[in-house]
Amino acid sequence: MRKWAILLIIAGVLALLLYMYYVVGFGSIISRLERTNLYVYAVAFLTAVTSILFFSLTWRSLLANLSVKIKVHQALLFTYAGMFVASLVPEPSNITADLLSSYLASKVTGESSGRTTAAAIGNKTLVIIITAGNLVAGLILLVFNYYLNMEILIFILTVLLLLVTSLAILFYISTRPHASRRLVYAAIDLLCFVLRGKWDAAKLRAKADELLNAFHEGIQMLTARPIALIKPALFSIISWAFDVSTIFLVFTAIGYPVSVDKVLIVYALTGSLQSMGISFLGVTELITSFFWNVLSIPLTISLTATLLTRFITFWFRLFIGYGAFQYASLKLLFNQNGNKIEPKTIDSKAT
Repeated sequence: MRKWAILLIIAGVLALLLYMYYVVGFGSIISRLERTNLYVYAVAFLTAVTSILFFSLTWRSLLANLSVKIKVHQALLFTYAGMFVASLVPEPSNITADLLSSYLASKVTGESSGRTTAAAIGNKTLVIIITAGNLVAGLILLVFNYYLNMEILIFILTVLLLLVTSLAILFYISTRPHASRRLVYAAIDLLCFVLRGKWDAAKLRAKADELLNAFHEGIQMLTARPIALIKPALFSIISWAFDVSTIFLVFTAIGYPVSVDKVLIVYALTGSLQSMGISFLGVTELITSFFWNVLSIPLTISLTATLLTRFITFWFRLFIGYGAFQYASLKLLFNQNGNKIEPKTIDSKAT
């Protein structure tokens, strides 16, 4: 899988470079970049950071509803660590990032990973709902303000259908213990088959049952008090608003303001495709640039804005996430529940 990921990244970057050279032109992109208002662009960095802050506060608020207490800086640290892994391992729904963040939170609090994962799934559900609403709002504005050919309209509706389907599947698995258990058991069987004899399937199933019980207990606690979801939902909406504002500021920085409907539709489409695992380096830039161009934004502006936005939402987060991942890993070696722990002694007999 790692080899395939590397090959896809190389192919994506090569395609992007060819597109920049033969279609758009390096000279026009550099010329536009040189005229970027760095002060406005710096504000875009701040809005992106604030968006991640409120995203982590959403997760922290959901954890609090499950009586799991973590500090704000811990929630932010674990969120960035998860984003770092998600950047390196593109896969549907970024489940790897959620599992890592949940694991780190469980180590700090001493709670079951199943319960902290329930909060992460609740956070993801809110994001999907907001993204779907964003896509619908953008589509309505586009239909009334612009002419869209049938192919583009069908594509947008298809993405919306996939979003709704993913939300339905997530809800079904989260609220049906037997369904999630069958899914996890199938994954364990596949894993043990591939690794043949290295792992004990019975022990893995027993551990999975323990985690799944805690997970479904957490989901039941979250759904039992809908009024308690108002605060995390508000945090999630604020996070979305700052994330969308980042795109507005990038276009303003290059001197080409865009309308609300275009930002909403492209933001929702690219976010939806990335949640499906289509987020390899180079590919995302091409797709996003294509969407902007379809909405009558010049090629040079489309690609320049995309590159500047991706520098904030990918490279900057990757850099911060790497530091967060390393720091969180080191903290786990020396701290648990806020107290210093001694390294395990080596059994002389084992030696």
